[in-house]
Amino acid sequence: MPWPGKHQSTHLSRLRMFQPLACETLGPINSPGVSFLVELGRRLTDVSGDARETMYLFQRVSLAVQRYNSVVFKGTFTVPTELD
Repeated sequence: MPWPGKHQSTHLSRLRMFQPLACETLGPINSPGVSFLVELGRRLTDVSGDARETMYLFQRVSLAVQRYNSVVFKGTFTVPTELD
């Protein structure tokens, strides 16, 4: 069963799927991305039996965005090359 918003490339194997996921810093995620995460969480719940899998996925995405933002923010600082 194909997932909503499924994109395939001729370069990729049929066993792989590419789903663009757009996340904002304050939380909004694009609709196809939310559908993908919810469906993935449902499938993980079916396998693991833990009903919190979807919540864990959203938390992981949130942490990844926060970590990336901290790396980008750190990159804005300049390091002096010589001391006067």
